[in-house]
This record gives sequence, structure tokens and C-alpha cells, in this order.
Amino acid sequence: MTALMGIAARLKLARLIHILPDEPDAAGPLARASYAGGADAVMLDEDLAEVIADDTAALGLDAITEAARATQGLTAYLGRPVRAASLSPDLFVLADDEADPARTRKVVGEWTMIGRRCNSTAETEAALAHPDVDFLVVGPGLPLIRHAAEHAPQHDPKSKPWFAVGGITIESLPAVIRGGAMRAAVGGAITRASNPEAAAMQLKDILREAWNADERMEAVSASAFGTSPQLTFDTKLVPPADGRHL
Repeated sequence: MTALMGIAARLKLARLIHILPDEPDAAGPLARASYAGGADAVMLDEDLAEVIADDTAALGLDAITEAARATQGLTAYLGRPVRAASLSPDLFVLADDEADPARTRKVVGEWTMIGRRCNSTAETEAALAHPDVDFLVVGPGLPLIRHAAEHAPQHDPKSKPWFAVGGITIESLPAVIRGGAMRAAVGGAITRASNPEAAAMQLKDILREAWNADERMEAVSASAFGTSPQLTFDTKLVPPADGRHL
């Protein structure tokens, strides 16, 4: 957690999550490239691992945490609550559709933001209504993204943050944005790119441009700071100074 801005505020301002498989040897280099390219969070996805050993998640998240220090990026983990409690990520996404967010809160503690992976309209609506779900990862498919945008407009400061997911690429991201998403969680488009940093930068730039082009998003940015939209933000509040993560 950064000393300059709380996790909840940084989550609200986040545009891009990079999802990584649970492979410790690759986690560090890919996380460094992602954060350098502008990813707001790097998420270790236990479900993507071919073989899960007891210590791989710890090693992988350690590598992500070390990489995050340079940019004050968020660390994230998708998996089991018990393991999340031992890893202490900034963001945790429930991998089990049957897991109870209220019980999960007791396991992971009050400082970790709890997310829900939503693969249907019913799951999306349930996650939006649940008081212990802080954010959503929604997809795949434009119909589901449009449904989330209808029930939780991203320009509404009161809406829970949600990230579109599901095979999103640099080419398909504009259509996802037209569907109502201003945030995205991306895997292979960065992980398998010949230059992961450049891929992350391009994806982040597309999201940033869409966010800045919609005047309504100014209220979302302001609400993250607990201020009115008229406030001119001090760039020292949001690292790094070049604005890559804005």
C-alpha cells in the first residue's frame, strides 16, 4: 500500500489490470514491464497455473510486490481466500463462484479490496449489490459488458469499479470501451507481446484517452480524492510524476 494514496482511491482511478499466470520465474520481469507501461495493477491468477505448488503464489506475488514499488502500483491475486490472507495483496478476486464475500472479508482482513469475477448478468447484479464486494471483473462478451455499464455506469462516482475481461486485445479494446467500459483486465495481449511494456503502454493510452474524453469521468476522478470536480489535482498525489498511471 502506498503512503501517498489509499488502496480504495487508487482502485477507483485504475484503468488497466494485467493478469499473470502463477509462474514465479516470469512474474517479476512481466510485472516490471507492465507497471513501467502504465498498468495500475498486476494480478497473479492461480487458475491459470498448470501446476500449483504451495509456495509458487508467494514467490509470484513477492515478485509482483517488488516490481510495484517503483510505480506504487497495486498488487492483486485471484485464488483462494486462505492463501490471499497469507499473501496480503492490495486486491483479491474470488476464484470460487460459491465463496461468500462476507466470510472472505473475515479471512483477508479489512485492508484488502475484495473483487468478484462475474461471468453472467446474475453474478454481476449480485456482486454490485453485495456490501463486501468492492469491485468486479466482468466478462467475457460485449452483452455482459453492456449490462454492467447499464447497472453500474462507469461515469457515476457511486458505481463500484469494474473491469472488462475476456480476451481483450489492443484491436478489440475500442469496442469494449464503446460498450461502456472504462477499465479493462488483460492477459495475453501483454503477456504474449514481443514487447510487454509497449503493449501495456498502448492499452493504457487507449483507456486514458477514452477516460479523459468523457467529461463525466472527471467526477469519478474527483471522488477518489474526496473532492469536487473543480479541484485541480496536485500531481505529487499520484505517482509517478510523469502521469503514466493517471
